[in-house]
Amino acid sequence: MTKEILIATDLTARGDRTFQRAKLLADQWHANRSVLFVNDSKSDVKKSKVQDLLNRNYREDAEGCSLVISKGSPPKVIARTAAAEESDLIVVGAARHNNISDFFLGTAVDHLVHHAVTPVLVVKERPNGHYKNIAVAVDFSDFSANALLTALELFPGANIQIVHAYHVAYEAWLKSDGVVEEMHVEAKQEMRQFMEELDLSEADKDRVTINLVEGNLHQSIYRILDTGDVDLLVLGTHGRSGFIKATIGSRASEMLKWSPVDVLMVGKPEQ
Repeated sequence: MTKEILIATDLTARGDRTFQRAKLLADQWHANRSVLFVNDSKSDVKKSKVQDLLNRNYREDAEGCSLVISKGSPPKVIARTAAAEESDLIVVGAARHNNISDFFLGTAVDHLVHHAVTPVLVVKERPNGHYKNIAVAVDFSDFSANALLTALELFPGANIQIVHAYHVAYEAWLKSDGVVEEMHVEAKQEMRQFMEELDLSEADKDRVTINLVEGNLHQSIYRILDTGDVDLLVLGTHGRSGFIKATIGSRASEMLKWSPVDVLMVGKPEQ
């Protein structure tokens, strides 16, 4: 089945990275692309004018896209349009302080990811090729499992690094190698069960590596991204750990701000 990509844009020239990434993905997947422009003006906007701006700002990267114009709150309109279009992916840019991109800052991203069953890709870097190395944060919940499976499905040619952080309670007091080792063994057992329940194909198993880290997941992820070896971070947006819960709401802008790479946010799996 042909994939459907929805590009949310404010029609500024700085959104070129969004269109470039969407074009790369469309070529890779042989996908259709729809461009959504949310008009916040009280007056109607002519479709021909919007199309002219698309052609002027994004040139060949906008060629072949269908255009959708709507009014309302950007997060609500994007979620609603993605559902109506049966989109497989929502692609947005990382520019700030404008009507479209503001939706992923603060509580607005909470609305979008809670209400859109479609994964949201926030493009931060200028694309220089397909995603090759992807980091997926997991906490062994169904939500992080869904994030991992989504990454495997959407990017079949990429290597996937699963990152799980385990915390040693009262570490400063205990100072015990035995306790640290015990927590590590427990994390390994949980990871083994998590992977077994996923029942991945042999091909997918071959491109997955596991990274168990002791300590704070935020700091661990940052260190991994800072190496420059990862070009996409995948986050489940609900879960049993504080980190996964923090990927939306009050911590969303922080997560997106310090990530030097593109971020794919995967919401609650469909029932």
